[in-house]
Amino acid sequence: MDKKIFFVGTGNMGGAILRGLLSAGTTASNIFFLEPSDKAAETYTALGCVRKSSFADGVSAADVTFLCVKPQIFKLVSAEWNSAMSAIKAEKTFISIMAGVKRESLIAALGSKNQVLRVMPNLPLTVGRGTVALATDGVSEDTLKTAEGIFGTIGVTCRVTESLMDAVTGLSGSAPAYVFEFIEGLTRGGVKAGLTRDVALKLTLGTIEGAVELVKQSGKSPSDLCAMVCSPGGTTIAGVDALEEGAFRSTLIKAVVAGTKRSKELG
Repeated sequence: MDKKIFFVGTGNMGGAILRGLLSAGTTASNIFFLEPSDKAAETYTALGCVRKSSFADGVSAADVTFLCVKPQIFKLVSAEWNSAMSAIKAEKTFISIMAGVKRESLIAALGSKNQVLRVMPNLPLTVGRGTVALATDGVSEDTLKTAEGIFGTIGVTCRVTESLMDAVTGLSGSAPAYVFEFIEGLTRGGVKAGLTRDVALKLTLGTIEGAVELVKQSGKSPSDLCAMVCSPGGTTIAGVDALEEGAFRSTLIKAVVAGTKRSKELG
C-alpha cells in the first residue's frame, strides 16, 4: 500500500485500522494522523507515523482521509472541515467510519467534488480478521476498489447500499461485544462446572473457532449443524433447551435491532 493515508481521530476504531495497516506492511511515514491528545499521539509517532497539526494539513498531504471521530461530535467539527475544504482545490477521497452519519451530511461538510465513502468496520481489524461493509451509493468503482485494497489487507469486505448501513452497524459493527459476552458466559459456565478459568477459556475459544470454520467449510446452515450435535436425549439438547428458556436467539435479535435503532438515532 503506497498511498498516503490520513486519520482524523485515533480512538478505538481509528487506531485499530491504523495499527492494522502497519501490521499489514504499510510504511509508517505514509500514515498521517490528527490527534488532540499529546499522550495518545505519542503512541503513533513512536511507530513512525506523522502527526499533523490540522485537518487541512492532513487532507492536503494525503491520498485518502479516514474520518474516525465519534458521530456525536460530527456537527461540532463539520463547519471546520467545510472551511478547510473550501481552500483545497484537488479532488480528495474520504472514508467515514462514523456510525449513523449519512453520506449526504458528509458531502455537505466536505464538498460535492470529492469522493465520500461510508464504511462500517469492526474491532477485529486490529488482528487482521475484521469485517467491513462499504456503502456503494454515489461512489466510483475506483474509490470502492481503493477502499477494498486498504481493508482487504486487514479483513474481509462486502458492498451494501447506504440504506443498509444502520443494519450493518447493529450487526457486525456491534457484534464483537456480543461475542465477547458469549465467550465470557461460556467460560464462567465451565468454571461453575468445575474447570479452572484457564482451561475453560481455552476450551471455549477452541470450540468457537472450530464451529466457525465448520460453518464456513461444510456448506450446511447453522441450524443443520446444531441438529447434528443434538443427539436425542443427550447433553447438547439439554443445553440448547436451557438457551431457549433464556430466549437466547431472541435476545441476540433484539441486540442487533437495538444497535440498528441507535445507529439511526445518531444519524
